[in-house]
Amino acid sequence: MKSPGGHEELCLEIAGELRDITRWLAGGDMNPEQFRLAVEVLEERKVSRHGFRLSSTIDADGIATFALHHAGSGELCTTFRVDPCTGALEEEAAAR
Repeated sequence: MKSPGGHEELCLEIAGELRDITRWLAGGDMNPEQFRLAVEVLEERKVSRHGFRLSSTIDADGIATFALHHAGSGELCTTFRVDPCTGALEEEAAAR
């Protein structure tokens, strides 16, 4: 069984991978389909397997918001907002 610190470290690791993927999209290094596939692989390989849940929404301005939660408790780990037109990326860590 993982320690709480281990779970937090894993959350940060997943958040880092999601950050990299969103930067690749925002920077023009991948197209939307490649992005979708990269997120799908991340979900299969790490997110759900380690007890997390990833959700996303796109607002009317095209800003994509990703939220990473602990699956069991629903506690928020981190949130990313990505503007694919400008490349702007905001990350908001959950309050501890």
